[in-house]
Amino acid sequence: MKNGGTSVRKALSLTFVRSGVSFVLSAVALVLISRLLTPSEIGVFSVAAALVALAQMLRAFGIGEFIIQEKNLTPDLVRTAFTVNLMVACALAAILFGTSNLVGQFYGDPGAGRVTRVLSLVFVLMPFGAIPMAYMRREMQFDIVVRIQLVESTVRSVSSVALAYLGFSYMSMAWAAVIAMAVSVAGCALWGGPYRVGGFGLTQWKRVLHFGTNRTFSDIVKEVGQRSADIVIGRTLGMAAAGFYSRGYGVVNMFRSNVVLIVTSVAFPAYARDHREANAAPLLFRKSLVYLTGISWPFFAFATLMAFPVIRIAFGSQWDASVPLMRWLCGSAILGTLVYQCDNLLTAVGRYREVTWIETQYQLVRIALAVIASFYGLEAIAASQILVYVVAVILYYRKLICYDALHLKVLAVALLPSLGLTIATSIIPVAVLVFWPTNQYVPAFLVAAAGASITWLAGVFLLGHPLSDEIRRMLARLHSRIRPAASSN
Repeated sequence: MKNGGTSVRKALSLTFVRSGVSFVLSAVALVLISRLLTPSEIGVFSVAAALVALAQMLRAFGIGEFIIQEKNLTPDLVRTAFTVNLMVACALAAILFGTSNLVGQFYGDPGAGRVTRVLSLVFVLMPFGAIPMAYMRREMQFDIVVRIQLVESTVRSVSSVALAYLGFSYMSMAWAAVIAMAVSVAGCALWGGPYRVGGFGLTQWKRVLHFGTNRTFSDIVKEVGQRSADIVIGRTLGMAAAGFYSRGYGVVNMFRSNVVLIVTSVAFPAYARDHREANAAPLLFRKSLVYLTGISWPFFAFATLMAFPVIRIAFGSQWDASVPLMRWLCGSAILGTLVYQCDNLLTAVGRYREVTWIETQYQLVRIALAVIASFYGLEAIAASQILVYVVAVILYYRKLICYDALHLKVLAVALLPSLGLTIATSIIPVAVLVFWPTNQYVPAFLVAAAGASITWLAGVFLLGHPLSDEIRRMLARLHSRIRPAASSN
């Protein structure tokens, strides 16, 4: 380590603070942009971004994960990883820029091509930030990582809203992505000095290529599957339908971006470290899963029940068609929580070939279901995601149960408090949904949210959920800081 890295608990605390701030910023930006732009305008960006995200998997080439999980990381390996990443990124940027008109023709809207051209700039900038960030995550330097990510999230949200207000339409989100990436690169240069890449090199290209090829194929298949609904909807049902689906998926996407991916950003290097030092990664995975389900299951259950007031309050009546989509997608996310970190665990312990095979199988199922469901309408596509995650859970846990810490009975017992917490949290929202008049959706939402928050907090302690220890620890830390200040006054 360059310096003493942060502990897992401190890293999670820092990243959850960052995720909370980013979640609020993203939610506010989402609400404002949904009122400034039409469903068709948002649909144009969504379908173009879906295609660019596929190329993003090629750009990443598994380099960040290679750096984090590599047991013997040398300066030559870091330089090789950066050089390979930069070469791939520049080649993909040129391809995206050159074929952007074809993207517009494919969707019958030149706006999709314009968005693709601007987003290609992100590819050129990204390696200069991605490699130092991966190096810092490996060394558990999350105080620096979180600082950079906070600035990036703030700039992205503010610039997207400002540009939309100034009349940039769907291009506002594309230019905001470029600006945010430039800020991230600048932050790595300013605060991540010891983790800068010291030049170019290709001496270790075979090792990088072997890992990157396997991981990239897995990531591409995964991204194709996750974006398949956007692509199929945009092509078969139109841009407005893509916009409605995007907003229906908005709550799930915000939670995954600001909670799940934050946990993963800490968990993956922690898994890799525990595997290198003590062979204890599966135990850490189980603990992480219990914590995550204690938060995500109640959250998605609440969002499923309160979909109508959430959509109406946040976006207005023009987005009511997103309500049933949000219910299906939030419901499927309850199952999805069980598999969100499985690929990271298997990759961290060196079983990345198995990840490639599993992702190929279940993402092919996702694509097939999206195509078939498109013949039955938008809601059928959203509902099909439940079947997708059933398949994913079966495929992943067939591999994980070989570890003592992850036997099905052991996992079931460990997750019981999260299930109880979810049921308790849903009681008041269900009562509100049944008895409260639909036209009074604002007070209904406020009562349901307050009731769910109180029952969640009470349930954490009454059910003995492991989150209760973290809350007690946080309160004790807060008390220890307040007491000296109070006594000095």
